[in-house]
Amino acid sequence: MKILILNTLYAPYKLGGAEKSVQSLAESFVKNNYEVLVLTLGEENKKVNLNGVIVDKLEIRNIYWPFSNDKKNSIQKLLWHINDAENARYDKKIIELFKDFKPNILFTNNLSGFSVRAWKLAKKFNIKIVHTLRDYYLQCPKSIKYKNDQNCIKQCFDCKILSVKKKRISQNVDAVVGISNFILDNHISNGYFSNATHKVIYNGFSFDKVKQINKRENKLVFGFIGQINKSKGIEFLLKSFREIEEIDDWELLIAGNINNAYLTSLKNINNSKKIAYLGYIDSTLFFKSIDILIVPSLWEEPFGRVVLEGLIHKKVVLGSNIGGIKELLDNNKDFLFNPHNLELNNILEKLLSSDDFIKKFKFNNEYLDQFLIDNVSNKYVRLFKKVLNR
Repeated sequence: MKILILNTLYAPYKLGGAEKSVQSLAESFVKNNYEVLVLTLGEENKKVNLNGVIVDKLEIRNIYWPFSNDKKNSIQKLLWHINDAENARYDKKIIELFKDFKPNILFTNNLSGFSVRAWKLAKKFNIKIVHTLRDYYLQCPKSIKYKNDQNCIKQCFDCKILSVKKKRISQNVDAVVGISNFILDNHISNGYFSNATHKVIYNGFSFDKVKQINKRENKLVFGFIGQINKSKGIEFLLKSFREIEEIDDWELLIAGNINNAYLTSLKNINNSKKIAYLGYIDSTLFFKSIDILIVPSLWEEPFGRVVLEGLIHKKVVLGSNIGGIKELLDNNKDFLFNPHNLELNNILEKLLSSDDFIKKFKFNNEYLDQFLIDNVSNKYVRLFKKVLNR
């Protein structure tokens, strides 16, 4: 079986969990003797072999490279998204790949920059299409459905106009995968993929089983790791810890890149000496330094990859009860909280006042087995074969 994987970015580019997940799948497919080609975007045309995976990078064909910190005005952004609704500038290259590589499956993931046009082209060549929903790109140009500090209940006018073509062209897809029930249901209920087989396959990880690490004796060390911005809940988190300042035996470590202006703003919210900003740090080192991971996202995360990373490292995880996060902590509901009230404060006080509450957190190795990359890869292969046989 030949698998053509299409994703906006690929290693070494990494903006979030999608790039890690797609890379893990591609390498697992190759390990199991499937022929794989990855088509992705870059700042120049380049073809490389990365860990046995052939990666074909295309120079982005829009008015600017969107994955930098350079600020763009509203007109530039609008033009970029208009072009991206159905971008025909890659047609020649994609058609060449279809003819030369002859894939059995077009496996698409994040599509920002490419657009959904690849689905139309694949249909013309009678290539089966499997798409994995990893963000809200099909409904929202910004891919997050989060605006004015709140999750979007319905589409605004701009999103509705820019997504009309995407919804219509989604009917060409043969099978759609959600990385959570939440994100899959969110798209199906809004009229996407009406002709496709529906499947939930959680993200996969490579990991070794680790022994449960007990609570430290002197103080509890809480941790946050990831993108540091308001939608990820960092400001809400700092306000929550402001309420327990008088309790002595805790520390909060915050890991992730942050610019000086925003750091100053965060310190104005909570400038406690018990809070340390680590900058970028290797995740393994980070998890060795903490007892409890907090994932306080305000936006509806499609999955919440960091939650699984915490569980894999045998850390107690406190998570927002929205989006895909709540599915990952379904057997630890006492450790979920509403990020719009005082529930997190209550949990923090319970953890700091008694050792009994932390012992309620359940670690289940059998539960984690479903996230092993080989098991996840096998689920995709079975789905690919089902689509081909159908």
